[in-house]
Amino acid sequence: MVGLFLQKDTSAKSSSNTGSRNVCLPQDSDDVHHSVTASSIDQLVSGLKDYSLSHVNSCDKCGMCLFDRDLLKIGTGAANHVERRKANRLHVEVVIVIAHIASDSDCCMANCSSTQVLYFEDFVPCQILQSSFDVLMSTDWQSYGFKLKGGLMGDDGNAVLEWDNMAFARIDISIHTYHECAMQERQGSPQDRYLLRKALKSALTHLKADHAGDFLSCHGQRVREYVPDLAESIAGLILSSTDEEFQGECFALLGLGSEQDVSGGAVQSSICEKMIRIIEINDTKDNSEDNVPYLFECEKLDEDSELDEGGGDEDMASDF
Repeated sequence: MVGLFLQKDTSAKSSSNTGSRNVCLPQDSDDVHHSVTASSIDQLVSGLKDYSLSHVNSCDKCGMCLFDRDLLKIGTGAANHVERRKANRLHVEVVIVIAHIASDSDCCMANCSSTQVLYFEDFVPCQILQSSFDVLMSTDWQSYGFKLKGGLMGDDGNAVLEWDNMAFARIDISIHTYHECAMQERQGSPQDRYLLRKALKSALTHLKADHAGDFLSCHGQRVREYVPDLAESIAGLILSSTDEEFQGECFALLGLGSEQDVSGGAVQSSICEKMIRIIEINDTKDNSEDNVPYLFECEKLDEDSELDEGGGDEDMASDF
């Protein structure tokens, strides 16, 4: 197990009013924004940032990456469960840190394709539960653009995830569980697995919401690959038209204006941007066909209007 980077302080305390746990920890980080007293998940984020930028070994700091702290992409998620007697509240917190490394970087962590999952209970590093490892392996990573190649759980309780096509990026994951009141015996109950799955999905969704283009689903990435060719074809059709009125309407829809000298590159670029934006928006939806956005606002027909029976084809034809 990696060295402890988060330490439980004896002055740890929980708030009965908000239900959130505040823990006073030693401030070992160089982060000037690091508060002396912060929520447990904030402490987890700060610690995982340091862990990621120091490349696991705090004695082997990478000067190139230490200045990129603000460029890290962070996803956080939390879930909790209150027992019927309300004598105890189980909290599960997940933090994911993504570090992008430039292709021309000499950083030793470039092309890192594995992640050692850090598992904590009350800020103390522990062996990961088999049930928690099963949740990691069964998570729908592809919906967030990650291709899980496999994983292994060693005899020492360490969990390692292997990724496909993760060049020039590093993924660090930390899981923290704690009980608000009395300590409970470790177990892998269905409730524990549910909370971890919920917190992990929340962290991944957080990443995707903040950086949609970077965490498109694998399906979304495949669709996006066709956008340049499709945009080029559509731009060609528009520019080759001899109907000036049609061209003017197309330019207006693309936000290019009808009076300026519009180049083929500008038309293609505008179409590309709109297509990619729609792909990113749709990619965040949970396989729902409702409220699918249109490329242009005018494409949406009035839902209250109905075509006359028998004359629908004529009406449709006249609109074009």
